[in-house]
Amino acid sequence: MKRVIIYLTIASLLNLVGCYYQQQMNPEEYNFDEELDLQVTTKDTSYSLNANDYYYDKDTLFVTVSKFIYKNNYRVRVTDKVIAKIPAEEIEMIQVEETDGVGTLLVIAGVLVTIAGILLIIALSQDGYSL
Repeated sequence: MKRVIIYLTIASLLNLVGCYYQQQMNPEEYNFDEELDLQVTTKDTSYSLNANDYYYDKDTLFVTVSKFIYKNNYRVRVTDKVIAKIPAEEIEMIQVEETDGVGTLLVIAGVLVTIAGILLIIALSQDGYSL
C-alpha cells in the first residue's frame, strides 16, 4: 500500500513541473491575435490580462478590467467590469509568459527515467546482483 501512495505522489508532483519563459517586447512587435496572457505596462499603470480580457483594434488596446473602490481605507473589488482604452503609443512594454512544451516533456521524461533507473538498481540489488 505504501508503494501505491508513493507512486501516486510522484505522479501528482509531475503535474507541477513545467518550463515557462517570459518575453518582453514593444507593442509593434507583438501579434495581438495570439491570445496569450499579457502584462501590459504604461507610464502610470500595469495591467495583468488574461487572453480573453483584451482585443486590439486600430492602434488601441481595449482591456476589460475589474473596477475597485475604497471603503474605510481598504480596496474592495466590485463585480462590474469596465472597458479601458489604451492607445498603442502609451504602452511602454508588453510581457508575455508562454509554456515551453518540449522543455516540459524533456524534464518529465528525465524524471521518469531517473526514477525507473533507481527502481531497477534497487530491484537488482535485492536479487543479489551487484553493479
